[in-house]
Amino acid sequence: MKKFLIIIVILAVIAAVVVYFVKKKAPDTESKIEYAEVTRGDIENVVSSTGALETTGTVEVGTQISGTVDRVLVDYNDVVKVDQVLAVMDTTQLHLTMESSRAELQASKARMLQAKLEYESNQELFEKELISEYDLEESRIGFMAAEASYTSVSINYQKNRNNLELYSVIRSPINGTVIDRDVEEGQTVAASLSAPTLFTIAKDLSRMEILAYVDESDIGEIRKGMAVQFTVDAFPDNTYSGEVKQVRLMPETVSNVVNYIVVISADNHDLKLMPGMTATVDFIIEQKQDVLMVSNAALKFRPSMQMMRQTMERKRSERGENAPPRRSEGEAGNGNGGNRPSFRDMSMLWFFNDKGELDMMPVKAGSTDGVNTEISGRNLAEGIQCVTKMETDEESSGSNGGLFGMPRPGRRGR
Repeated sequence: MKKFLIIIVILAVIAAVVVYFVKKKAPDTESKIEYAEVTRGDIENVVSSTGALETTGTVEVGTQISGTVDRVLVDYNDVVKVDQVLAVMDTTQLHLTMESSRAELQASKARMLQAKLEYESNQELFEKELISEYDLEESRIGFMAAEASYTSVSINYQKNRNNLELYSVIRSPINGTVIDRDVEEGQTVAASLSAPTLFTIAKDLSRMEILAYVDESDIGEIRKGMAVQFTVDAFPDNTYSGEVKQVRLMPETVSNVVNYIVVISADNHDLKLMPGMTATVDFIIEQKQDVLMVSNAALKFRPSMQMMRQTMERKRSERGENAPPRRSEGEAGNGNGGNRPSFRDMSMLWFFNDKGELDMMPVKAGSTDGVNTEISGRNLAEGIQCVTKMETDEESSGSNGGLFGMPRPGRRGR
């Protein structure tokens, strides 16, 4: 009895050692396989870009006269109305200039009246043949010159008067908000060549524009009226909506890359968005909601030739050698053969069936967001675990107890 027990113990030890070394030698195939699950969700095909936020209806307010700024009555972010006084120029020099031009106007008027009297007097003398026709024409020309000089001096006087009474007071041309002020009290401004900008007023801060640069390879997808989503660094958790307002035809080359400016209109009713902010823009080219989708890696996966051959042979034997190939859902549901999707339009998903055998399923790929792709096909369901990566020795894959007998991953469905 003791010998029998000893033999049993020895056999058990030997069996344990054999099992240990077999397990140690066998490859950990389960850990070398990666999966992606068929899920249901939304697919968005987008083109990304960046741009800067700008205000709409911006007006730069300047001055038409040179001089010293006497008073500044508004500051940054002030809301202003039409004709509201923004600043006042010092009028001391303007008063002197106008008085000088007024005196010049009176002197010019006197010279014109004198020339007129001389011409009228010469007309009477000419009728009495007391002076020559040359003397008469000379007096007439003198009167015309004095009259033209008076007109010129009168215009200059009116200009100086306008400078004093109108242009010395800078007013707002629109209703809006002061977003920039480039003047201080006591500052001297010169308007000899161009009108200097003193204030910048935004007409409506509740509407903003984004000038986004789009690469030439993507500009063909952008259309007027297209929906846009964007974010700004100041509020990273908020997503804002917009709409393509204009696609400008003039290209701009940045770092040897041809770009086109796309103008996007965006709502800013809460006034959180500010001019100059950098926006990260996504143009929504295509959008699908509540569709079955899978990782692109699952559609790109291809097993070894030996695995594919074994799978095909097994599937042929299951349906019979002379049985016609199984058609996909798109082919089976359409009686018009001319509209059936061709084989080249189909993609293949690889998974482990209920028997733990490597199997394949033809699907039709649709829209993609670069990470996931919309799929449709027969027997396709949410929760299928598709193979995305497989690293196995050819020896284990070729044996009957290899890959096709491996435990399959957990499968979830609706």
